[in-house]
Amino acid sequence: MSTSTPPDTLSRRVLRYAHAQGTGRSQFPTPAQVAEASGPLPDGAAGAPGAALPYGTTELLERAAFPAGRVTGADRPQERALLAAFGLQRAELTNPYFEHRALPSVRSLFPVHAFLTGEGPARVLDVHRHALTELPGTARDTARRVLLAGRYTRLPAFYGPLRGTLTELELGISLRALAVGLELFGVRGRLTLPASGGSLGELGLADGEWSWPLTIDLAEPAEPAGSGAEPPETEGARVGDQLRAAALPDPSLDEILAVNRTQAALGTTAPAPLTPAIPQGAAARDLSWAEALWERGSGRMPRGLTGMAGRLRQVSRGSLAGAAAWAAVPPPGELLRRVAEHVNVTVAVQATDGFEDGVHRLTGGRLLPHRPGPGALAALERDYGYHLAPGNGCDVRHASAVWFCSVRQHELVDELGPGAWTLAQYVAGWITQGLCLNAAAHGLYARPARAFDGLAVQRPLGLAPDETVLLSVISGTPRFNGLPLDLRL
Repeated sequence: MSTSTPPDTLSRRVLRYAHAQGTGRSQFPTPAQVAEASGPLPDGAAGAPGAALPYGTTELLERAAFPAGRVTGADRPQERALLAAFGLQRAELTNPYFEHRALPSVRSLFPVHAFLTGEGPARVLDVHRHALTELPGTARDTARRVLLAGRYTRLPAFYGPLRGTLTELELGISLRALAVGLELFGVRGRLTLPASGGSLGELGLADGEWSWPLTIDLAEPAEPAGSGAEPPETEGARVGDQLRAAALPDPSLDEILAVNRTQAALGTTAPAPLTPAIPQGAAARDLSWAEALWERGSGRMPRGLTGMAGRLRQVSRGSLAGAAAWAAVPPPGELLRRVAEHVNVTVAVQATDGFEDGVHRLTGGRLLPHRPGPGALAALERDYGYHLAPGNGCDVRHASAVWFCSVRQHELVDELGPGAWTLAQYVAGWITQGLCLNAAAHGLYARPARAFDGLAVQRPLGLAPDETVLLSVISGTPRFNGLPLDLRL
C-alpha cells in the first residue's frame, strides 16, 4: 500500500472498517466464504530441520511462586521464556477445541507465530515438535530477535474482515504472554512497532496473508527492519503467493491487509523496553507459576458441546482487585501508551466481596462505580451472540465479572492517525492476557469474546454512542472440569 495515500482517505477507510465490525456490523453483512484455513506452520516449514527445545521448563516454574516468583540461573532462558509464553499446556479431551496453551486463541487455531533469529536461518516456534524449526531459504541474521506475526488466513474465511481484528487482538495477547515469559526468566527485551513489512521477506512469509510483525530485540538493538536492500524472496513466500493467486478473490482479506498497513503512517518508533508486565501483589492461593499457566482456561462444557457453563458463587475481593491491577499495567512504549489512554476498561460485576453489583470503570488503576445496581450480567447475556441452546452453553448471567475494552474510534483516529486502530487491538489484547492469568490464579475461567452486540451493550454499560467494544472477557467459576491430558515437557 502506498504511503502517499492522503491521511483523510486512510482515516475514512479505517473508520468504516471499525464501524462494520462494531456498532454497525449488522449494516454491512459479509457473505459467508467457505475455504480451508491455512496450516499450523508457515508454508515450507513443515518437515524442515528443527532444533529441540529444552525440557524441564515446567519444573523450573513450579519453584517460582505466583506472581512474584522468578526463575534464576536457568539454562537457555530465552527459549524457556518462549515455552512459558506459548508452549502446550494440556489437551481437553471433551472440548471440541481441545488444545490449550497459556494464552487463549479463537477455536484454538493460534494464528500468531513466534519467530526467532540470531543463529543461522530464521526459525519458527513449533510447539507440536517441541522445537525451533528452520524456515528454508531465509538469510542468516546475527540479531537475536523474536518476531510475532499473525497469519490472517489461519482463521476460516467465513469470519470475513473480523479475521483482521481477531488476529491483531491475539498479537496483543501474544505480546503480553511473551513479556511475562521473558520477565519470569530474567530476559530483557525491546519492542519495535512495525512501520513496514520488511521483516516478512526476511522470514519468507507471503505479504498477502500475514500481518506486519512486532519485533522484540533480545540483545543490543539491531539495524531497523526494512532498511537497506530488500531481502530476497524465499520459497515459503513464493508458495504462499502462488496459493493466494490461485484462490478465489477475497475482498475482505484485501481490506484487512490495507488497514494493517496503515501502521506505516505512524512512522518509525524507537525500540521501547518491555516494561514489567506482571503487577505486584499477593496471589489468592498458594500456587506456582506452573499451576497458574496450567489452569488458564476459557470455560468448558461437557460431552464435546460448545460454549461455557458456570455457577454463580461469592468470590473474593482479590479476584477483582487483582484483575484491575493486571489491566492497569501499561503496554510498552510511548505510542502504545498514548493509544491505551483512549482504551476504556469497563466491568460488570456481581457477587464479589467489597464491590457493589453493577458496572464499574477502571480509572487510575482503581475500579470506580459507573452504573451501580443488580442485573447487569443477566442483561448482558441477552446481548451475547451465542445463545443457550441444546448444543451450546451460555452462562453470562452466572459469571462473576464481564470486562470490556472499548474505544471512541473517531477520537482515536483523529488524534493519532488511522494506524492507531490496529494499535488499539494490541492494547486490548495486552489487557486481556493479564485478565486471563489473574483469573487462573483465582480458580476462575476467563473467556475472551467478540460476540456481544456492540450497539446493544452501550446502554447497560454506560458507553458513549460512538464507543466501540474491542474485546470482552467473561470470567466466572467453571461448572465442568473436563478430562485434561498434560502436554507439558
